[in-house]
Amino acid sequence: MLLIAAAIGILVLGRTGVLYGWAVDSRQDLLLAADANLLYRLLNQVLVWIGFYQHTTVLAVAVIFYALVEGTEGVGLAMRRRWAEYLIVIATGFLIPYEIYEVVNRVTLLRVGGLALNVVVVVYLAWRKRLFVGI
Repeated sequence: MLLIAAAIGILVLGRTGVLYGWAVDSRQDLLLAADANLLYRLLNQVLVWIGFYQHTTVLAVAVIFYALVEGTEGVGLAMRRRWAEYLIVIATGFLIPYEIYEVVNRVTLLRVGGLALNVVVVVYLAWRKRLFVGI
């Protein structure tokens, strides 16, 4: 519920202009970040088709998606479903590639510690539940 409230807050603050100094200032800046011309045109068409003209809308949709994943994990774990255990390991490890990129881009003690902690948590969860044994 807190994530849904945060998504609504992002949408409202984005519409009022409060968040514009916080991230990408316009759709054009977001699209210029794409390297390939084909990717640029494809992303532009998708954004125009969907109607995502502001970065806050994309951020709000991502927060809502994350809330749905977390809610699904919670319900699955409460019902003691095996798929929920797999989902929690996958969702926990989902950002490890991005963390590796950040550590390679600029090494700091905080980034290395965060990456190490996330890897340890994912390995522990998979090992403790014996999720990937025999695959």
